[in-house]
Amino acid sequence: MMTPEHYREMAEECFGWAREAQTDEVRVCYLNLAQTWLDAATWIDGASPTRSLVQSSLERKLAA
Repeated sequence: MMTPEHYREMAEECFGWAREAQTDEVRVCYLNLAQTWLDAATWIDGASPTRSLVQSSLERKLAA
């Protein structure tokens, strides 16, 4: 059985891939995948889901 820590490690890998992405489209896909891993970890922990990483990332980009 996978643990929340393992899910968070998978999310970290996705963040790394997002940093290396060549296009915004690919970056958003990796960020969405990271969000899914983090939501799964949070769900297993019994906590409320996190705010959307993709939404936060796009908001920061638009504010710049």
